[in-house]
Amino acid sequence: MKLLVLSDVHGNIDALDAVWAREKDCDAILFAGDMIDYGFFPRECIAWFRERRDILYAVRGNHDEYALARRYEPVDRTRRAKSFFEMDQQLLTEEDLDFLASFPHEATFTVGDTDFYMCHYPDELAPGDVYYAERQLPDNQMRGFACERFAAKFPGAHAAKRCAVFGHSHTQWVASAGPDFSVLNPGSLSYRFHTFAEVRGGDYLVIENGAFRFGHVDFDNARSRALIDRFDFDEATRNYAHEFFHE
Repeated sequence: MKLLVLSDVHGNIDALDAVWAREKDCDAILFAGDMIDYGFFPRECIAWFRERRDILYAVRGNHDEYALARRYEPVDRTRRAKSFFEMDQQLLTEEDLDFLASFPHEATFTVGDTDFYMCHYPDELAPGDVYYAERQLPDNQMRGFACERFAAKFPGAHAAKRCAVFGHSHTQWVASAGPDFSVLNPGSLSYRFHTFAEVRGGDYLVIENGAFRFGHVDFDNARSRALIDRFDFDEATRNYAHEFFHE
């Protein structure tokens, strides 16, 4: 069995099309949130996931939640991030929002011989805490951090294996949190943060027959770059968009 694990697409349909061209033989898609925001193709991304609903397990991310609440409450974000949110509000239809609302904040499910728990980031933590933990803690502490937050999400009897999946920090990794218990973050399929700008393209993970495989895919941002000046962004936001949609 082959599972395609994605997160943090952020409105980038070209990234989705690129990974699908490579991994379309998957049996299921696990998506850890942030389908929209920042990218110019939120409707196209929603349609992409809707077309694959029969093999999709998904949760909402914080940017999906912002759209549903029709407000913006970022942690340490600037006017430029709010500008992208306002763009989404212009583009998304009620049907699009209904699709986003159909996914839970967190989910537990079984695929094959593995029980999964999936969320965008742990409820016990603020978004900024997740960034800090993943970027600052050494690997052994990260495993302890993961075990503490996610082990309690599997009460009672469970399948032969357990796996917790989350996203949000755009950082790709897999850690063992105990016997037959893995915690993973597939990274962002679309936009790495500017601190990781030396590596272009998007990240994802594949779980195939119980083995984990890191994936990375390149894609063309030309369509997105062509749209930057069509929206009423201030200069700082336009510059940030050019950074996201690099050559």
